[in-house]
Amino acid sequence: MAFAIPAATSITSLFVTKTDYYTKKDTGEVMATVQALSPIPAGAQGNAKGYEVTEYRADASVLDQVDLAQGPVSVKFESQIRPVTDRFGRTTNTQVLTKVINEHQQRHSTSQGAKPAPLSTDAAKS
Repeated sequence: MAFAIPAATSITSLFVTKTDYYTKKDTGEVMATVQALSPIPAGAQGNAKGYEVTEYRADASVLDQVDLAQGPVSVKFESQIRPVTDRFGRTTNTQVLTKVINEHQQRHSTSQGAKPAPLSTDAAKS
């Protein structure tokens, strides 16, 4: 009997404020991170209310798709739970951002089958 275990993926929407990366000297592996504002859950930190900066691990390819040129931006990511080893050698299951989900591309691809609206006669005159 074979079992099909689905990948633990999810969709996460974040208000991204910073992206960063560094290269490990010993392995050459690129370690990427995304910082975002997250609401503080009620009761999680005593009387704290508001928002906090949260840092997420990310695949390096994700950083190229996040454009912060106009300031912080809301981005929807696909994420997976992966075993990650920190600098002290401890391994934990951690949420890693793996792909940017571009809603504009989804809307554009679904509307490609539709015919474009005809130009009005006023637009054709000018």
